[in-house]
Amino acid sequence: MIIELFGPPGAGKTTFARALTDRLRESGHLAELRLSYRPTERLPVLNRCGAAAGRYQNVDIHRLSRPLLEMLTIARHPIANSGDVRTAVHLVRLLPPSNIFASIKNSQYISRLSHSWYEKSRAAHVVLFDQAFVQVVYSLALRADLANDAAIASALDYAPISDLLIRLEAPWELLRSRLYNRRRLQSTIEQLFEPDMKTSLASISMIDRLHNMLLQRGRPVLSVSSLDQRSLGESVNMIEKEIIRKLQNRAQRSPVVTTAGAVASPRGGDRHG
Repeated sequence: MIIELFGPPGAGKTTFARALTDRLRESGHLAELRLSYRPTERLPVLNRCGAAAGRYQNVDIHRLSRPLLEMLTIARHPIANSGDVRTAVHLVRLLPPSNIFASIKNSQYISRLSHSWYEKSRAAHVVLFDQAFVQVVYSLALRADLANDAAIASALDYAPISDLLIRLEAPWELLRSRLYNRRRLQSTIEQLFEPDMKTSLASISMIDRLHNMLLQRGRPVLSVSSLDQRSLGESVNMIEKEIIRKLQNRAQRSPVVTTAGAVASPRGGDRHG
């Protein structure tokens, strides 16, 4: 099962993804978290008691090395991974960025995301992406020279579909405060990888636009928030219940192999492989 999060910068996607992953593991579920590793994301350094020590550890080396290793993996098997490249090229062509550098950067990122997505889609356990294809369409549409509804809709229709889609919401004032604090902690080089405050805050309307298009396409979206510990806990509880429901439904639909070698339907009907 693939779970995909989307939302504006500063809404708390990564925080929620980590909290949900921890909850699922505590409940006995096998859950894997795939982080996008934004160039600006910093992880808190914990003291001996496990509490945040007030400092932040920059994990840029891991973020720079992981994309390189993933691209090398794709390059070693060009035929097998050609679909990942086609996905990237098609999405970038639908919503082309304003410059060639952005096109190359987005194409590489989407190729790596596609490779990871299809690899994890075969897994039996729960896999969470803090940012995936809906967020990709959002980013491309935000920076494209011409992002009309038809082009955005085509990109959404072309992108792979997750089993569960979650939108992270937050009021404008809180987003502004979080983005300000995030930017304050960034180095000059890190700031080059992220849009400025004005662009980030103006992007909320694009998230609303995508949300409406998803609903029009019959893709249900669960909206949650991580404004504080209380809302985060309530949101995690709600999503955990939905995941359990989906896992139970999937188990009921899964065929059962009989001792004779036939594949039996959970409802009692038989079919043969």
